Amino acid sequence: MRLPVLLEPWRAWLVLFPADLAEPLGEMLLRLHPLVGRLGSATSRPDDLPAGVGNIVQRGSYERMLLTEWAYADAVPDEFLRRAASGELLFTGPEPAGRQRSRRSVVLFDAGPAQLGEPRLAHLALFILLARRAQEAGAEFLWGISQKPATLHREEGREGLQALLRSRTLNAPCAADADAWEQALGTGVDDCWLVGATAHVAPRQVKAVVCVNQALLGNRIEVALTQRRATRNLSLELPSVDDGIRLLRQPFEPLVPYGVLRQRAGRPSLKQPPRFGVAGYGLAVAQVDGGTMIYPLPQSARQKIGKGRFVPARLSGNVIATGVFSKSLSSVASDAGSLEFRGFPGPLFGQGLVQAPRPETTHFRAPPGLGRWLSLFFLRSKALERVVVLDVAKNLVAWERTAGQDASAPLRFRTVMGNVLGASQYGDALFFGCAEDGVTRIYRWNPQVQDPQQIARIASDGSALLLGGGRQWRRQYLEGVFALQRTETDWWVGTVDEAAVTVVADGASVLGVVRSRLCPEPGLVVLHPGKRRIELRSGRERFPLVVSQQPIGQACCDPDSGRLAWIGGLDHALTVREIDGETPLLRVLMDGDANAS
Repeated sequence: MRLPVLLEPWRAWLVLFPADLAEPLGEMLLRLHPLVGRLGSATSRPDDLPAGVGNIVQRGSYERMLLTEWAYADAVPDEFLRRAASGELLFTGPEPAGRQRSRRSVVLFDAGPAQLGEPRLAHLALFILLARRAQEAGAEFLWGISQKPATLHREEGREGLQALLRSRTLNAPCAADADAWEQALGTGVDDCWLVGATAHVAPRQVKAVVCVNQALLGNRIEVALTQRRATRNLSLELPSVDDGIRLLRQPFEPLVPYGVLRQRAGRPSLKQPPRFGVAGYGLAVAQVDGGTMIYPLPQSARQKIGKGRFVPARLSGNVIATGVFSKSLSSVASDAGSLEFRGFPGPLFGQGLVQAPRPETTHFRAPPGLGRWLSLFFLRSKALERVVVLDVAKNLVAWERTAGQDASAPLRFRTVMGNVLGASQYGDALFFGCAEDGVTRIYRWNPQVQDPQQIARIASDGSALLLGGGRQWRRQYLEGVFALQRTETDWWVGTVDEAAVTVVADGASVLGVVRSRLCPEPGLVVLHPGKRRIELRSGRERFPLVVSQQPIGQACCDPDSGRLAWIGGLDHALTVREIDGETPLLRVLMDGDANAS
């Protein structure tokens, strides 16, 4: 495994993990390492056994007298006696051995309910740091669980990490546990750490306390180290949710590529981008032969997905609008002066052949042979079903059928509103913006009401409107995000209460507007003009989301689910990923693709 130079000290531990987990874990090690510091070497003490001759002295036992003195005693006895009387005899001086006393480094981990979940990721990193720290100082590394007194473990490496992650209890540390640990540790421990939620319950031998608690906002935890009456704090960014789950549940298992599929026949078309279904549960991808593939999308990279379903091209009719509702492909097709409604999941539009006369071009503009599908929406309740289309002239039009209506009765058609800058469906509600009198009015249209209701007003008009954050629009519209294109290069991005200008002057294609962990403010998801990067832009800041080795043929963004989908311009491979994630949720490879192995 290739590791950055800064992570080489922990190679012995990081090589235990798959490469895609070693990277986020290594980032945590680098952030926490300055808090831990180094463990000083143990002091030496003299030994009773000499290590050898250190020097020559004039005092000592006769067993250590030099051989030259014994020669005087044999050859010149009187001289020997004189030298002995005057203290001139010479002896060897022994060198005492310096024996280093053994040292132990003990860490107690809180495995109670307050430390379950995200704090355990910090436990994992601290285990590695403190084990390496003891190894560098030549000390013995021991660890235990606060709620299990007098039980110390010597396991390190894979076995130690697995034992730590398996240690869980529903009991919080108590004073009785601390008293029991005091007696078990005794006086032979001079380096003892406690890792937990609080420092109130700790044995007296503890010299350093690391408090780990979940942060109120964001995917991070708050770490506080108290040592020698000083406290240092650190806000630690955590790995992605998927990586965090794997580190806690199966840290040493490689990621199973559940989301990889092979397409045996056909390939995606590069004429138009993929289209996400409502709530991001499905994806429609136009094919070169005129058909469409529908792929179910998993909720995480570890969830196994089903195979895609192919919807063949019709022998007659020209599809002008398409959407994915309840994982099924719905479309409106034009055929000889009439419109055909296909594949809708409701009982009113979904039973039998549903047709309607094609409206005049003054009311509905959808020229045949369009290179891109028009936006299609489907609203339904028990009493009514409504098919809504936004045409090329920015007219929002609808066809309606009510419960109890005779099957042979014509559909009711109407123009809902003109000069509509953009629309998005979130759940069973349609949100759209309309430019009127120099402002942009945001409307919400539920199937239970006859006419759209205005919910917000943006103090500017423009040429295009993108909406993001479907949950916020549904629950509290003031927190929903939008992007309003006011000029060819200027986009007004933010919320109804606060927005700022983001300039897109390099010819990049804007895909959507989202909130991301990469920046505190909403940003635009754009396809770089070089077609090899997808970026998040907020104000003057740019954050790379996707970097491709080949040109990106088509791309789309679903702000409601926070997902990206793109098609390779050379191999036509399809990839779907979370905006804030790294692991693909779905990857479809074409037969014969060199990357399919």
